[in-house]
Amino acid sequence: MKKILLILVMLSAGYAFSQSMPPTFPVEMYYGCTYEKGKDIEDMMEVGEDWREWQEENDPVGRENYNAWIFTADFAGASSHGTSMWFGVANNWENFTKSHFNWVRNGADMSKKFEKVMGPSNCLGHLMGVMFPTRQAEGWEPVDIRPVFTSLCTTKENTSLMDLNSAYSKMNAFLDAGGMSDKVAMFNIIPVAGQTSDYDFVTMMVLRDDDAMGELATLMSTGGAAMQSSLFDPLQECSQNSLMLSSPLPGNTSFN
Repeated sequence: MKKILLILVMLSAGYAFSQSMPPTFPVEMYYGCTYEKGKDIEDMMEVGEDWREWQEENDPVGRENYNAWIFTADFAGASSHGTSMWFGVANNWENFTKSHFNWVRNGADMSKKFEKVMGPSNCLGHLMGVMFPTRQAEGWEPVDIRPVFTSLCTTKENTSLMDLNSAYSKMNAFLDAGGMSDKVAMFNIIPVAGQTSDYDFVTMMVLRDDDAMGELATLMSTGGAAMQSSLFDPLQECSQNSLMLSSPLPGNTSFN
């Protein structure tokens, strides 16, 4: 019940968090996996190129509506997700379900190519959830990797919509004043299926590039961490703080 209430609260907050909020919420699915012996991200990207060709020929929603990234565990608790993650994002529920069930029905041959890189027994299952933007970025240039910070969070009792709205607004203003405008995007991913841990949502902070990560680290070490703690510690408890590197699949059309 707590999670259901949180979903309703977060979705009802849409325009309070961002005036440029999309009319629908992105939907994501990830698989946390370990590479087969002798395989690595280069092999995964080769299969990703094959998948993109398959997608363009077979997927009814196409690359404009469904994109994917490979997340590589880089620091801290990211290894709990496996050494690598497939992170796929559709722009809305309709396109997500079309793409997913098309894959279930028609993707068997393509799936075998993935299994040669990440065997079927090497994956930890998947999580499906709604991505709720709490800070958006526009017009980022493509890069080979982006740093991504994640945490698993649970809201504390009596946390209200206005509490969350106020905290995000103040943190965003702090980031802007610290020179991070258009260098960081933030999301809350609210799980709706496949959850295996006791948490309410996943926080995700995506940095524009490695230079932006260095700037953020400086800002956080000179008052940002204290600011973040003062705003969010009374509202939520987070664990498994992780740093991952996000690599776009060939042909991505958003957040390349």
